[in-house]
Amino acid sequence: MKVLAVDTSTAILHIALLNDDNLDVRMIKKDGQHSEELLSEIKSILRESNISFKDLNLLVATRGPGSFTSLRIGFSTLKGISLALGIPLVSVPTLQVIAEATPDYPAIKISVIDAKKKRYYIGIYKDGKLIKDLDGNAEDILDEIKNESSILVTGPDATAFSNKLSALIDPKVKIITDDQCFRPLGGVMVKLGIDQYHSQGEDDIGQGPIYIRRSDAEEALLKKLANEDN
Repeated sequence: MKVLAVDTSTAILHIALLNDDNLDVRMIKKDGQHSEELLSEIKSILRESNISFKDLNLLVATRGPGSFTSLRIGFSTLKGISLALGIPLVSVPTLQVIAEATPDYPAIKISVIDAKKKRYYIGIYKDGKLIKDLDGNAEDILDEIKNESSILVTGPDATAFSNKLSALIDPKVKIITDDQCFRPLGGVMVKLGIDQYHSQGEDDIGQGPIYIRRSDAEEALLKKLANEDN
């Protein structure tokens, strides 16, 4: 099976190509400017594996949360390839990919991405299952972790979030901060994508990135409409 997977939800561009038994995983730091390099990086990884777009059997994209603009770039690029060549596309949750990229952990696992405005995109997982995801702060997850004796925090902004969380909870609770938070995500994206495709099929044609938070443009429009109503 030949699978191309892409994540553009953070400043790190993750690309993976499964070419039958060979997996090529890449991490490219672009500070979120993925529009300038994404297609060329995709062409490069395909060329170096001596395959073309039409050889692909499956496309996998992360669907968020993350940067609004960057998510749209990744999703629209793969959707365009999918529609043009008839290659099935599936999308997987960004926070789940981050959580599953860490080693197995017997207790709560929290994956976090800086959501700006002093907030985080947070995914809470236990035994591989999602307990809760939200756009919030450390204070917002205290009920979900109150009975835990240890917690693993991972993701590109794990250290900052761990510091905030440790100031709020019982010091007896062990917080483990993933010291390799910038892990390659490509292998996990490929695995989750294949599993989802086999169990649920490809995405609906109307599927797009999923945002926990409204964009600044949406917030501005809602504020304008509210003012007009008043």
